[in-house]
Amino acid sequence: MRDIDIYGHVHNSVYLDYCEDAVVEFLRHREILGHFRHTTSGVAYHVKKAEITFHNPIDVDDVVEAKVAVEKIGRTSLAFAIELFRRRDGAHCATAGLVWVCVGLSDNRPTPIPEATRAALSQG
Repeated sequence: MRDIDIYGHVHNSVYLDYCEDAVVEFLRHREILGHFRHTTSGVAYHVKKAEITFHNPIDVDDVVEAKVAVEKIGRTSLAFAIELFRRRDGAHCATAGLVWVCVGLSDNRPTPIPEATRAALSQG
C-alpha cells in the first residue's frame, strides 16, 4: 500500500486529500456546498495553491479530525485554513492552507466569486 510508509504512517501526500475532504465537509455542514457545484453556480473552483506544515504523524488506524475556517474571500479566490488532529490523543498533525480560484466554465479564466456564494461564506 503506497499511502502508508514502512513505519505505518500515512504518507505526507495523503494529508492534502484529508484537507480537501475537510473543506467539502465544512461547506456541506454549513449547507452551502451547492454554491460550489458548477451545475448550479455556473462557475467552477480549482485549487490554485496548497501549503502544508507537518507537525506529527498520522498512523494507519488513526481517526483524523479537522478544523476548517474561511481565511479570506477575495475577488476571484478564497482561502481556507485547515488544522488536522489525531482523535486518539488530540495531537496537532498538520496546518494547511488551500486557495481556490473561481473560474468561468466557458473559458476556464478567473472570474468574480458570485455574490450569493460570497454572502453564504460570510455568514456564520
